[in-house]
Amino acid sequence: MVHSWVTAGSTPASSIHNRSASIKSGRAAQPRASVTSSWKMARSLFFLFAFLVLFSGLTLMHTFASTGEVSPASSGELVVSIDSGDTLWQLAKTYKKDAIDTRQAIDYILKRNGLSTSEVKVGQTIIIPARILS
Repeated sequence: MVHSWVTAGSTPASSIHNRSASIKSGRAAQPRASVTSSWKMARSLFFLFAFLVLFSGLTLMHTFASTGEVSPASSGELVVSIDSGDTLWQLAKTYKKDAIDTRQAIDYILKRNGLSTSEVKVGQTIIIPARILS
């Protein structure tokens, strides 16, 4: 008769054993599905937060990017118009200080004018930065 009482109860005997073990350890028994679903939720929230932080950082970087326009020449800079046969090498060598390497002067000119290559065209205006002028 005792046997029928244990099997007829609402919880199986193995569940009763697990519950008594968890009570002895000092924590309440939780179903396994609840624990894994809470970890999945926490992991999802973490990735969502990380994505939002990354996306907002990229958005801020975009707003501070340059417009691609070259600012007008300041009072210490020189504006040169390109004639036929002129190269950036010749311009840099002509206007640079003796202490500056010609390649470094070309790099300064490229950056100041927003150029990606050293090719120049007839009629193009180039700003010679004040830092390389002698």
